[in-house]
Order: sequence, then C-alpha cells, then structure tokens
Amino acid sequence: MSKIISGPLIPPTDNQKVKHIVIFLHGYGANGADLINIGNEWIEELPNTLFISPNAPFRCPIAENSFQWFELTSISPENIGQGLKISGPYLNDFVEDIKQKYKIEEKKIFFVGFSQGTMMALNHLCKRKSSCAGLIGYSGMLFENKGFDQEVKSKFPIFLYHGRNDDLIRYDYSIEAYNKLHSMGFNIQYRIQNNLGHGIDALGLLLGLGFIKKTLSI
Repeated sequence: MSKIISGPLIPPTDNQKVKHIVIFLHGYGANGADLINIGNEWIEELPNTLFISPNAPFRCPIAENSFQWFELTSISPENIGQGLKISGPYLNDFVEDIKQKYKIEEKKIFFVGFSQGTMMALNHLCKRKSSCAGLIGYSGMLFENKGFDQEVKSKFPIFLYHGRNDDLIRYDYSIEAYNKLHSMGFNIQYRIQNNLGHGIDALGLLLGLGFIKKTLSI
C-alpha cells in the first residue's frame, strides 16, 4: 500500500518558480484545510514559496473528514511511541515525493506543525539524513523513543510556541523539548505566550513568519 499522503496547497503568486516549500502538519482530528489558510496570510511575505498541508494518513473517528497521524485512545508513552513509529513512513515518503515532484532540495523545505503535527515533526525530521530548512512547532511536545539520541542525523533551526493556558498539551513540554534539543546542539528557541490555550494566535503567526523569513534569508 502506498504511503504517499496529500492535501490542499497554495502555489506561489504570479506563476513564480517554486524556490521554497512550507509544509504544514495539522493536529489530531483536523485535516489539511485546518492550517493551509496560514499560507494565505504569509504568501505576500514569502515569494516563490509553495504551501502544502497534507491530510494525516488515518481517518479520525471524532468527526467527518477528520484525520489523525496516530490514534489517541491512550496518551501513554507506549501508545504515542507506537503511533509515531507507524506514521513516520507516511511523513518521510511524503517529503521524498515532494522533493522529487518539485525538484527541490530538503534544505529548502520548511515545516510548521501544530499539536500532534509538532510531535511528528520533532520526532521524525531530525532522524532524516538531510536537514530541512527549519521547523516551527506550535503547542506540541518531543517524544523521545528508546535510542532517540543515536537516531538523530540532522539538525536545523527550531522555534517552539506554546500557550501558557494550554489544557491539552502542557506548555512545559515545549520547555522540556527546548532543553533537550538545545543540549544536543540544535539552534532552538521558544516562547510561552500568556492568555493562550491550545491554539495559535496572531502573535504566534507573526513571530513564525519572521522566523521563516530569517531562516530562509527572505
């Protein structure tokens, strides 16, 4: 069975050549349309950029047209670890497909994750042989599977953003992720935003855009 996933995209304006790609990884129970509209807010500031937001590989039972990277009937470390292991090949195959389709190097691909999508990005992208351009992780956490340190093959700039009032994924998970990855030599920063729950606010989008522009030298 093919592990290639797909979803909505926003091409560069005025038929510009694709020089960069921003890939959005949505959260549990959402779909690609949930984050793709961020691309509409950023497109004028990020010329020659393709935005794409794949649906996670598995249907989610909580609502119609909702998807999940892995099921969350349990949030035990064993369940999360197994879920990340199963879903990893789908993400990796998607990245390879995008690289081939658009004839673009991995260092020109930037990732933006939210919640479960951030968990996917933090666990899997650093295990790839080639470094991506960077990652913004909203409202997520780093899951360290057994042998995680030895599996890390690439490092890239990371910005974590988390609401202090998040009642689904505690904000201190982002601080823990920062401490771990910083200790491993990652160029990483974070911000904990007051009066924000499990979501992305206007400031988070503004800081995220700035981080992408700085990282890509746009």
